[in-house]
Amino acid sequence: MAQPAYPSVLEWWTRVEKRLYGDSVEAPHSRALARAPIMVLYDGSENIEALWKALLQCRTPHIQVVWKSPDSDEMRLLAESYVAIPEKLFFLKSLQTSLRRVAVLVERARQRLNAASSPRDLPLVKAKARPARLSAFTSACFALRHLGRKVLNQPLKLLVQRGHWVLAYRRAGAENGVDGDESRNWVTLPGMTSQFHADPFLWRGKNGDYHLFFESLPYDTNRGTISHIAFDPATQTWQETPRVVLDKSYHLSYPFLFEHEGEVFMIPETCGNRTIEMYRAASFPTEWVLHKVIMRDVVAADTTLYHDGKTWWMFTSITEDGGSNWDELSIFHSDSPFGEWTAHPMNPVVSDCRLARMAGNLFNDGQNRLIRPAQNCEREYGAALTFREITELTTTTYAERTVSIRTPPRGHQGLHTWNAVGGITVIDLKTQLRKWNPWRGAMRRA
Repeated sequence: MAQPAYPSVLEWWTRVEKRLYGDSVEAPHSRALARAPIMVLYDGSENIEALWKALLQCRTPHIQVVWKSPDSDEMRLLAESYVAIPEKLFFLKSLQTSLRRVAVLVERARQRLNAASSPRDLPLVKAKARPARLSAFTSACFALRHLGRKVLNQPLKLLVQRGHWVLAYRRAGAENGVDGDESRNWVTLPGMTSQFHADPFLWRGKNGDYHLFFESLPYDTNRGTISHIAFDPATQTWQETPRVVLDKSYHLSYPFLFEHEGEVFMIPETCGNRTIEMYRAASFPTEWVLHKVIMRDVVAADTTLYHDGKTWWMFTSITEDGGSNWDELSIFHSDSPFGEWTAHPMNPVVSDCRLARMAGNLFNDGQNRLIRPAQNCEREYGAALTFREITELTTTTYAERTVSIRTPPRGHQGLHTWNAVGGITVIDLKTQLRKWNPWRGAMRRA
């Protein structure tokens, strides 16, 4: 079925975007297009205008691929996703991102339909009774919002470094508690104006000393490295100058740490090299050597291991067909962290930009619930945290539920990593770094 024509205002705006940015929309490959009895719902509607409307309103589109009974209006859910839209103010890019995910979901739905004993074993879905309607006003508001933001951004780029991440910590009464006031008692670590610091992982040695590993990203290279500073619990002070302990020709971040058979290992994010790599501490904490490449030819973000006493589990966000790695979570299992990893049959176990990507170590809270911290990337990347209780984790099943949500403390725009050890919790916070203060000279002269 051919895509319906854009309304006149939206048609005008798409021409503007194509002229200004050279954007275009590639249709999904014919093999991935939905055909009866499989159909696609956009925010619960059967018409694609609902997708256009969601994107023009800068909302997260909810895409569902369903099986529709040929004998009735009964629908059964095969696959769904709340799609991450990285550049919300670019309609054609956002549409292309959504349509690529539709193609992936349709193929995923076909596989699940073929594997199901009966479509009626799948969850029921009900479409909206009325089709979505897109008004010229919605398209015009989007165009004005885009143009206004582009004009405003030019002076802002001169005044502030947007998306500047810093580290913070606090002592807590209960280790890794997920409840309480998230905005109090945070102490920000001294940072640098030339680089941001993010993805903090805390490690406590056998002698009780604390070590903090994190991503350092210099603005002049835009390539992350892994840095380290030590913490003195007696004086509650950190070393003043971080030290780079792992640097490669590709981007590094999210330095997940674990111990096995008396040795310490690190799995930094290396998606820029299309690998998942494991490093061993040759001389902790400053010397690391490559121990094993867990996976190759894969774009995986924020890989995190968890050992339940018997099975090793690997949680990671894998990009599929050029999409975002913000909105899907896959898990794998193995008898050893160095062995072969088996994909979970439900992968991706989460397809939702509000609660997919990992945000730190799994942990047991005060109620002995197994908690998975997740990033909420609906508004933007790393906007907030969602704590998810894993209620079922086996080699064939997986289930989780939200227990709490953390928003950034006042004055910050993002929060996307949470780790705690021994009553000390570390996080990262997104802020704006002032480049130039136009009043500074006048104040000095006054």
